[in-house]
Amino acid sequence: MKKVALFAGLAALGCVSSYAQSPITFNARGLVVISDGDMSASALVDGKLLRDNTSKDQLTTIKFPVERGSKGLGTALVSNSALGYSKTLAVPVNGGLAYVLENRVKPEDGVAEYKDLGKEFPAGEKLFVVDIVNLAAPKAKFGFPVGKKPTSIDVNKNELILTTTEVGKELVFIEAGPDGKPARFLNLPAAIDTANKIIDITWHPSGDFIAFTLDNSNEVGLYKVIREAGKLKNVEPVGKPVKVGTDPSFGRFSPDGKHYFVLDAKGAPGKAAGEGEILVVDFSMDGSAEHKVASQVPAGTNSGSFAISPDGTLLVTVNAAKSGSPWTEAGAGSGASLTVFKVAPTGALTKVSDYPFEGIYPQSVAFDKDGSNLAVAVYEYLEYGLGNGGVEFWTVTKGDAPALKKQGAKISVGKGAHTLRVIP
Repeated sequence: MKKVALFAGLAALGCVSSYAQSPITFNARGLVVISDGDMSASALVDGKLLRDNTSKDQLTTIKFPVERGSKGLGTALVSNSALGYSKTLAVPVNGGLAYVLENRVKPEDGVAEYKDLGKEFPAGEKLFVVDIVNLAAPKAKFGFPVGKKPTSIDVNKNELILTTTEVGKELVFIEAGPDGKPARFLNLPAAIDTANKIIDITWHPSGDFIAFTLDNSNEVGLYKVIREAGKLKNVEPVGKPVKVGTDPSFGRFSPDGKHYFVLDAKGAPGKAAGEGEILVVDFSMDGSAEHKVASQVPAGTNSGSFAISPDGTLLVTVNAAKSGSPWTEAGAGSGASLTVFKVAPTGALTKVSDYPFEGIYPQSVAFDKDGSNLAVAVYEYLEYGLGNGGVEFWTVTKGDAPALKKQGAKISVGKGAHTLRVIP
């Protein structure tokens, strides 16, 4: 009894908190991370793959709360590529399955360098389905062709929408069965110029609209979903796409669906020289007016993507800066950061602060289910030997003066970690 009373007293004074709590806090059931083992981050800059035979393309699942060691973590070999646009992984809100696009495939043995990585890296064509019911033991189930060089995927309940660069398969809809197999598979009319391609796709929270980003014309547009007896039958464009900078890609709707945020990186992945931008687009959902860019703010350099808090009040970009430079160059491995913005009801963004951290080419960030913590995927670290990628965590202070504080531990995952998704 005395020991119990003593422990309770110490706990009240905060003396045992460091022992009772995990150094990682993340309020979710799990995280899913995909890693590209076929190249180093610096290949984006100089084309030198620096391949490591021990590194494989893989998917990692993480169960929370985390424990020391590998308990609660699982991996499955799944072909994937960091040359996608930070949206080559989709996980339904209820978990169970993960969908991974094979944007590129493993280069032939002996290939060590490409003069033009984007053009020469061999194209993939498959969508892979992974069983993640048991987060400690994910199982790659099967894959099937969806179109050459698939670029982006998003999920609404059991409805998948994805894009590829293959003519006639620019916009693909899949109604997935309980096992992930296509119950319906439709190639939808994208209604875009043949010189263009869709590189990012996003469901509206209602499931009634789909936003898309066009590469060559640097625009975002909107499709209305046409349903028959509750089933998606077709899509039709709403209004004309609106220009959003020079290199737009990743986009997300606000949780209430009123605003669309899109990232303009201002350069090719890893090669941008100056700050990117976040643009806020207000779509005219009924087509009665023109879509418009309502506001825009500077973001970081070589930003890969961003996350919006569940309550819609915060937006955080993840910025690689020059961290992915070849290791022989000054500043390699450093300069990565998170940038925090407050989001007004109008969708306007106000920058709060930058939070630098060590790590090479971070490209994906996500809030947990109540917005109290952040997870960030780090491609690799400035470490020799058998390197790994990682997932790092930050605690969020909410309110009028939002702030981030880096947590004391990270989770090692496969080298080349580039995209993560949360299972709330």
